Formats: sequence, structure tokens, C-alpha cells
Amino acid sequence: MAIKITGTGSFIPKSIERNEDFHNHKFLNADGSGIDYPNEVIVEKFKAITGIVERRYADEQLTSSDLGFLAAQKAIDDADIDMETIDYIICAHNFGDVRHNTTQSDILPCLASRIKHRLRIKSPKCVAYDILFGCPGWVEGVIQAQAYIKAGMAKRCLVIGSETLSRVVDKHDRDSMIYSDGAGASIIESTDDEGGIITHETASFTYDEAYYLFFGKSNNKDLDTDTRYIKMHGRKIYEFALTNVAQAMKDCLDKSGIDISEVKKVLIHQANEK
Repeated sequence: MAIKITGTGSFIPKSIERNEDFHNHKFLNADGSGIDYPNEVIVEKFKAITGIVERRYADEQLTSSDLGFLAAQKAIDDADIDMETIDYIICAHNFGDVRHNTTQSDILPCLASRIKHRLRIKSPKCVAYDILFGCPGWVEGVIQAQAYIKAGMAKRCLVIGSETLSRVVDKHDRDSMIYSDGAGASIIESTDDEGGIITHETASFTYDEAYYLFFGKSNNKDLDTDTRYIKMHGRKIYEFALTNVAQAMKDCLDKSGIDISEVKKVLIHQANEK
């Protein structure tokens, strides 16, 4: 028996926010002080560091669960399966449904349940739940799906990753230019074919690194101090990724028994093209 990704789908918003759209923003330092450079210089430096020139934002009427539903539909169609045969729906996210121009997260019911409802799946044996696992949430969802199938607890799972990060950013923070919106979904199932998922490597660093990403106050001290936004220590994350992500990839390859020379493509999640 092999465990494979048999269908994939994604939803990428059509609305494009280009770098020049940030020229009229009021960027501030973390202490609330002004920045000595004009926005054109700030944006150009951001592009030079990250390589990012544009990002996608969800339409005002859509939430994260809507994006996940649209991606899930495509994955189901791509796999050409009966939705009622799905044993688990696992949705990875961090902030739930945040409606446009609001700051409150809505995760009741969970996003996976909302997506199952939108798909009109009737089977109560299709278990829907969410995981909060940061950036690698979808990958962890795939690992969990694989574990269920290996244990004989499931034959087919739908794993979704969805987020509308544009709605939890501090517009006065230069880091807000990094974040965007979108969703992806995949069908994971057992097959009689060869190949499939060979091995995985997961690590959770929290001893010194737990608060490299955190919820913090706006750089604009005139705003409500009880409202929090996604914040990060970008340099620390960059340095962490250079060392630890490469090591995790090597450990995974070593476990698989495959030599790096046999690898045709590497897909890596990172907001910095370096």
C-alpha cells in the first residue's frame, strides 16, 4: 500500500496589491517614531531584501473558510472522488475567519466544519477539525492524514491550508508588506500504486524561538492598545531558517534513503527569495 496525494486545488485571490500601493502608507518604527526615509525608499529596500513585488488579497466578502472551501472543491474534482468517502477534513490556519475591516477572529464552528458544511457532505463519519501549526500547518495536516491511513483509521483525507493574513497586519509596520491571502487543498489516500509519501521530518523549536512570531500592538500608538496584530522578529526567523530548515531537509532525505542527486525539485516556504 502507498499513501499518495491524488488531487490538489488552490484558490489565489484576483486582487493584486503591488509594492507601489504602499507609497501612501504611514510606516512607523516599533516605538511609534517616524521613519527618516520616504516610502518609496522603504518599499524599494523591502523589494531588494525579499524579492516581493506584489501580493494577493481576498475579496471583501470572502473569509478564510470560503477560500478553503473553493480550494477543497478543486482538489475533490481533481481527484475525481465521491465526497462522502472522505474520512477526515483537516484545516490548517492560525487566525480563523476574520471579516474585512474587523479585527476579531471567528473559529466557532471550526473552519473545517464550515468547509464540510459548504461542501454539503452528509456523512457524520467524516470528521472535521482544525490545527493551529503556524506556517507549516498544511504539511503537518498531511502528516496527520498519513498517520490515520497507516493506522487503518482512514482511507481518504482532505487536507486544507487557508489564511487571510492581510486582515491581521499592522498597516503601520513595514512587515505588513510580506503577508497575503490564499488557500490550498489536497486529497491524501491509500492506493495500490507504487511511490507516494516516503517519509517526513518535523521539529518544533520553542526554547528560545517561541516568540519569533507573536501578536503585538500597532506601531501607531494612537490606535486602540487592546487590538493586536501579527508581528515578527524577521532577522531571527531568517537566520533560523537558513540553519534549521536545511538541516530538517537533510534529516528527511537521510531517513528516506534517497540521495540529494536524485531530487528533481525542492519546494520551500519562505517569504525571502534568498
